[in-house]
This record gives sequence, C-alpha cells and structure tokens, in this order.
Amino acid sequence: MVRQLPRFKCLYCDHCCYFEKEYEMPTVFPWEKRLLEELAENLGASLEFKPLQVYMDNDGSCVVTLYRWIIQGYCPFYDREKHRCRIHRDKPYACKMYPLLLEMPSGKLMLSGKCDWVANNKRVAEQLSRNVNLIPRVFPNEFEAAKNAFIEFSSIAEYVEKKGLKPVTDLKTCATIMDIDEYIARYG
Repeated sequence: MVRQLPRFKCLYCDHCCYFEKEYEMPTVFPWEKRLLEELAENLGASLEFKPLQVYMDNDGSCVVTLYRWIIQGYCPFYDREKHRCRIHRDKPYACKMYPLLLEMPSGKLMLSGKCDWVANNKRVAEQLSRNVNLIPRVFPNEFEAAKNAFIEFSSIAEYVEKKGLKPVTDLKTCATIMDIDEYIARYG
C-alpha cells in the first residue's frame, strides 16, 4: 500500500522564471509563440524566439515545429514584486508542466532540481523515480499539461513523418519558412 503522498503546491520561489543557460529556456509550439507575442505586445514586453526544430519538404519549404523561447534572466511576464506570472492562464505547456520536465521524443518525465518544492521533498522525488505511475497523484495539473504537450508533439511528429519532411539545421537552405500549423492549413 502506498502511503499518502503530498500534492505539489507552488512555493513561488521564482526558479522556474529565471534563465541563464539556453538549454533551460522553454520550448514552445508555434501557436504558443504567436500567443506569447500578442500578450507581450499588450503588456509592452519584448520577446525573442529561435527555431529549434525545423523540417523541409521536397519543394524547399521549411516548417518550424518548435521554438526556443530565448529569455536572459527573468521571464518578461514574471512580476517580481508579486512573485506571480502575469499570463498564468495563457502560459505555454513548458511553463504549465513545471517542475515536470518532458524529454522529447521519448516522453520521459523528469523533475527539475531547481524547484524549491522538489528540493524540500526529496523523499517524494525518490519515490516517484522508483514508481513513475505516482507522478499524476503528486503533480496532477502539471502532468496533464505534460501529457497534452506530448500528444501535440507526437501528432506533429507523425505528420512530419507521413509527409516525408527532412530535418534542417541551416535555415539559409530554406526557400520559405512557415510554422507547422500554417503548413498543415495550406497543404493538408
């Protein structure tokens, strides 16, 4: 019998909203990027993104499936006085699932060592590493976000494979560049 596990409760420590190294920065889907840009415009914030995962079709059109949200220091949506996210309802999956980290394409879930709640609950983290089926009990909302992100990623990967798109590392080789959802709308 599994004893009662504590449920994750954000301690508002701000570690999830501060970035130094690029690999720590969130990845976002193209539609999340566009929403973030719209929210930033309304709040007077400046954002930067770079294509992270790009594919090319036989005609030289490139398709961006994931972006890296480049954030140096605090997230522009983080209110440092109130210790709260100013776009909480609209934040991307990468933020909604934290402190869960989702490895793509494997779907492996990990816990962020930067999160104070995780650091304060090391026994729970150890228990979760031995029995990953308990993760949804401790992180129900975060797990749901991770699950939805994985479904989106998997659907895109399936589409990319079905269309025979090939990975691209140099965007200079692209005749055109568009987001995956725009590509799907145009070419089906």
